[in-house]
Amino acid sequence: MTADDSQNKTRLSAGSAFILLLAVNLCWGAAFPVTKYALDVVPPSTLAFIRFFLAGFFLMLLPGREQKPLKSQDWKSLFLIGAFGLAVSNLLLNQGLTLTSSTKTSIASSLEPVFTMVLAMIVLGETLHRKTIFATLIAIAGALILMLGDKSISQLIAELSGSGEFSGDLMVMISIFLCAVYSILMKPLVQRIGAIRATSLSFFIGALLLLPVVYLEVTKIWPINFTRESLIAIMYLGIICNALAFVLWNVILKYTNAGVMAVTLYAQPIGGVLTGWLWLGESLSYAGAVGAVLIFAGIWLLPKEAGS
Repeated sequence: MTADDSQNKTRLSAGSAFILLLAVNLCWGAAFPVTKYALDVVPPSTLAFIRFFLAGFFLMLLPGREQKPLKSQDWKSLFLIGAFGLAVSNLLLNQGLTLTSSTKTSIASSLEPVFTMVLAMIVLGETLHRKTIFATLIAIAGALILMLGDKSISQLIAELSGSGEFSGDLMVMISIFLCAVYSILMKPLVQRIGAIRATSLSFFIGALLLLPVVYLEVTKIWPINFTRESLIAIMYLGIICNALAFVLWNVILKYTNAGVMAVTLYAQPIGGVLTGWLWLGESLSYAGAVGAVLIFAGIWLLPKEAGS
């Protein structure tokens, strides 16, 4: 019996799923300040490539993967996930983190269930009720306040044209939207080919698609002066956050309602803000705090609708 066969016969209780999802999101939340720290040594696309290759290699070592031939539909889904949900998403995230704070990024990551709900309606035909629309608008308003703060239009234009903080915020937002695309595309794929296989193959595809960008990047800054701390950060990002956490997420994705999973995403900003504050000494402006409250208020409404 393979590991994926065992997973298919196992049904997680709501409590067990909640605890596992909470741990996963705490890991992902802490990943934002850890990534920002690692980016001081490793450039954006190279860091994303190392994460994906390391995670994919680690997962390939795990026993019990199903070896049924993949259909053309499976390869198409894997390519889309690897290209947009992983390669482009993480490239934008890493580049954005070089321009904005990990604290703001951690809070913005909470918007993923908002995007997931909207995409579920469009792609999966799920019903979007009026309260969900209201919650979405609240969360989006919070995101705008978080990004714009008290900056003038001229400041925002200057930051946008000069690769400033606002540019980084926009990159992060697009990256979070693509993470929602990842969840939507991955759910049916996991059910067809298994969580470990789907996750490892998508990581390798994402890494391969990043190679041309990595080559251009590395030729300009080689050699990379890795430090012990940066290598520990990369191991944490690749093995804990990418390999183990993604597999857990994808396994639970097969059994759990999107609304149940959405509520645990609150742990991401908590883990990220605390780590960014304690480790990097970051703080949040008054406007950013208001935006965060609105984002959390909007997301708080979503699980209630998801279960109706």
